[in-house]
Order: sequence, then structure tokens, then C-alpha cells
Amino acid sequence: MVLNLLQGYEVTVASAEQMEYPIQASQGLKRILIVAGDNIEEMLEEAADGEDSIQGYVEKESEEVESRSALEVLKSLVDNSLTDSGLQATDSDSDDGHLIYKAYAALWAEQSELLDERLDVGIGEKEDSELQGTLPDAAWVERNEEGALLLLDLPEAEAWIAALIVPMGGYNECPQPVEQAIIFRDWQKRYGAVPTAVTEDSWLLRASRLPESDKEALELAREHFMFCSYVLEGYASIGEYAAYLKGNCDWSFWWD
Repeated sequence: MVLNLLQGYEVTVASAEQMEYPIQASQGLKRILIVAGDNIEEMLEEAADGEDSIQGYVEKESEEVESRSALEVLKSLVDNSLTDSGLQATDSDSDDGHLIYKAYAALWAEQSELLDERLDVGIGEKEDSELQGTLPDAAWVERNEEGALLLLDLPEAEAWIAALIVPMGGYNECPQPVEQAIIFRDWQKRYGAVPTAVTEDSWLLRASRLPESDKEALELAREHFMFCSYVLEGYASIGEYAAYLKGNCDWSFWWD
């Protein structure tokens, strides 16, 4: 059923035993690993809305991607989190990313240590195989394999559209697929970040450019945090996470 819904796209079935790492496509293409469990199939069916393929949905949602900015999406996500917590939403006219983050930080006032922005921890420079390795790898696949493994090849310039072709999200704090696509497109423009793997509750992206300064790394870390608060699990603070981003190309997002 999943393959049928993905007709019109370059998708092949893979097996964990025969997978070669790092996963690569031919020149000019990006290859995304899909862990197609039952929930992925259900989300594809819902998005296709009775059609034989997801293509109509992707084309329709792509129009909205063109009409909204990444900052607008982050503001919307922050406002939803604030109102769900009984706090006042951001200024409706605000287009300042720092002010939007400041409003979001109010949600974490009781965990103020998470908001420490010092980058002097040096985690980005650690020679740890877990940090330095390219994801997905065999260990990642083993941890996440809950269904069929599929490989989706997309033109490199349009790799961000994977968020629409595999429409996971829209539950709990996980952004809607179109919101993910808008954010991914922005990060691809700025950092060459493209999706490399997706499950029913997570995305892996790999960047080809790193932040060039502490300030830029902190700004990117704030964006990641607003997009997916779970990025700070495993990090003592947003500053430590920013240090990671300065030295590592693999970005991992997951939602409970």
C-alpha cells in the first residue's frame, strides 16, 4: 500500500542486511531512508484522501510552502505552545526571531539551566564516534526498524519536499508536514541541510555547512529548540547544543 501511494516518485524497497552506509544516491539526487511502519501508512492514506497517489497532496501543500516563511512557522509553533500553557502569545506583528524565542523561553523558566547560552563546553570538538558518525547508520536502523525500509530519491534542490511526500506529524507538539517542509526548505537554503531518514516520529537531516560563529550557532540552536524541544535531551543547555551544531552536520529531531 505504501509503495502504491508513493507512485510517481523514485522509491525502492531496501533491506537492513544489504544496506550500505553512508546511504547515497547517484549524482544530483538525495536519498532518504523511510522506515514505513503502520503509522506512516495511515498518514499517507489520510493525506492522499482517496486518491491513488500522494502526488496531488504534495502539489497542493507545495503552494502553501511558497506562501509562508520559516519565521512565520516558528512564531505559529511558539504561539501554540504558549496558549496551550496558558501564557500570552507573542505580539501578532512581531517578525523578530529573538523576541519570538524570548517568549518561548518563558515556558522553560523553571528549567533555567536549559537556557544557558555559554558554548564553552566544547562538545562540538569531542572525538566521540556517536557525534562524528554519519547518520543513518546500521545501529540507527536497528534501533528504529519497525516496518518496511524504503529508499526515496529526490532531486537535491528539492530534498526538503520529503516532508510532504512522507507526511508524518500534526500530533502533540510535532509540526504539521507543511510546516516541516517550510522549515526544511529554509535550512536547506542556509545550511545545505537535507533529510536523510524519517520514521513515524523522527527526522534526520544532514547539513553541508556549519555555523561560522558562536552567535550563528546559538541562533540555529534556538530555531531547532522552537521547532522541536526534544533536541535538548542529552544536552545540559542550549549553549551546549549550539556547540554541537558548530562541529557536527547530523541533526536529529523526534517528538514524543
